[in-house]
Amino acid sequence: MKILLKTLFISLLTLGIGGCGTTDSDVGNGDNGNGSTPPPSYTLSTDVTPEGAGSINPGSGSFEEGSPVSVEATANDGFEFIEWTGTITSEDNPLQFNIDQNTNLTANFADQRSMYSVDLTVVDAEDEISLVFGQSEDEDFVYAPPPPPSGSLDVRFLADGEDYYTLFKSNLMREASWELVYQSGSGDVLTLTWQITDTQMVGALIMTDSEDPAQSNQLEMDMRSESEVQINVDDIERVFIHYSLD
Repeated sequence: MKILLKTLFISLLTLGIGGCGTTDSDVGNGDNGNGSTPPPSYTLSTDVTPEGAGSINPGSGSFEEGSPVSVEATANDGFEFIEWTGTITSEDNPLQFNIDQNTNLTANFADQRSMYSVDLTVVDAEDEISLVFGQSEDEDFVYAPPPPPSGSLDVRFLADGEDYYTLFKSNLMREASWELVYQSGSGDVLTLTWQITDTQMVGALIMTDSEDPAQSNQLEMDMRSESEVQINVDDIERVFIHYSLD
């Protein structure tokens, strides 16, 4: 009997020790079951200004705290990326950071599209001819008529073997040039005057006597600050007008 009671006591004691194992309620407060709390998550949101100027990749998302994030802005034609503003201010592109809060970023772009029209009048001692050129959203042109006989005033733009009185080029071009050819009808001097209608013009507009704007000889005129020039046709055979964004 004593042996039986002793065996029963030992069995109960062993059962009691085994019953002290962990339960679900003893696991840590986190949801991952290993006793630790998962890191918080933060959101990324982005915007573009001006609207339609470019795109951002990724445009949004949710990331665990401390995660590396790389955000890149891509400019559309006619625009140039400037900087990030918002939660982070930076000129880096792509922008790389470790996220530690809800983050809102705005990609700021500069509008480089050129919108302008130039009314150009060429006069000799007796006659005058009016031309128009510039840059616009839609390329536009008006063909010049056949050249008049020698001894008559003639002025026209020459491009790709064609003659024009009006010649507009794409406003997305960062560089553009117009070649002006002429003959005097009376006298050897032509007077060129112009007026610029500037809707949006960023850059330089230079009149020279060289196809290469960096190698002008007798003529180099800033058309945005001046409005008239006289040309001796015996000295300068043709004129080039160069637009450059930079």
